[in-house]
Amino acid sequence: MGDNNDWSWWVGSSEESYHTECASREEAVEVAKEHDGAHIIEACKPSNIKLSGYFDADYFMENADENAWEDHGDPEGDGPLFDVTLDQQSDLQAMVHAAMDAWQEKHGLTFTGWQFSASRNHEYIPAAEAEEV
Repeated sequence: MGDNNDWSWWVGSSEESYHTECASREEAVEVAKEHDGAHIIEACKPSNIKLSGYFDADYFMENADENAWEDHGDPEGDGPLFDVTLDQQSDLQAMVHAAMDAWQEKHGLTFTGWQFSASRNHEYIPAAEAEEV
């Protein structure tokens, strides 16, 4: 999942949902006060999530077998249509991962997601006190 070393301050309405990225703690505190109080946290997001990390050859082979069975399966048998060894399946996993990584790099695709890869310095900042006239 590749961690990013670029820490930022974030402001959110709860400890689980942060919506505003800030350049400094001071900016995060001001934003929190303006939102009638909010949570702040220093966190970083993944620098680039590899799409290939979500390809699973075992699942793919099972799915391919189910999808092809109606057109190509033996009506008298129940064995897999795509019968491969564990070594062959591991090789497929490695080759597809490499191809997916090359494709992602070729197209300059960066996926960071919405969840933090690391966090620290959480605190709640109360709302700014109303100024009396």
